[in-house]
Amino acid sequence: MKTIKFYEGKNIYLRPVESIDEQLVYFGKNNQSVRETLYLFSPMTLEQSRTELQNWVGNNETVLFTICQQSDDEPVGQTAFVRIDRVSRAATFYIAIYNPDFWSKGFATEATELMVDYGFEILNLNRIQLHVSSENEYAIKAYKNVGFVIEGTLRQAMYHHNRYSDFYVMSILREEFYNKWKGETNS
Repeated sequence: MKTIKFYEGKNIYLRPVESIDEQLVYFGKNNQSVRETLYLFSPMTLEQSRTELQNWVGNNETVLFTICQQSDDEPVGQTAFVRIDRVSRAATFYIAIYNPDFWSKGFATEATELMVDYGFEILNLNRIQLHVSSENEYAIKAYKNVGFVIEGTLRQAMYHHNRYSDFYVMSILREEFYNKWKGETNS
């Protein structure tokens, strides 16, 4: 079967979720390094991975993609818009690179750029937001490079390693996207 490349970038592409992605999620959410960045606290079974993917794909307020490496089609993570509000034209962004071997290669930044482009150009969103740990300097820098701005702090939002951690709310608006990436204003 031919590989489906739904939305393409230079080094990665986004494709629809397939049943084989259960293994990717299972591996990632049980990997200690990944669990640390996602603040996950319990193990996930393969059946739970399968159910999670089915719930995401079957939800009309979510658009979920698998991130694949262009060079060999290897899946490296997932990205999504969740809680899509079609009236307010807003969504919450999610991304996870499930294999630490693919961290610091620019895949997350490129996937974020593709999703922002997809969100504004195809889904006609006006606002994309995300939550990120205030301690995740690499992610914050990547999000800022794409055009997200910090709007506020969710104080002591998550409990992790015997202490509470703050999270930032970051967003990018349609007009900011068009000014930064397209050099025009488009509402």
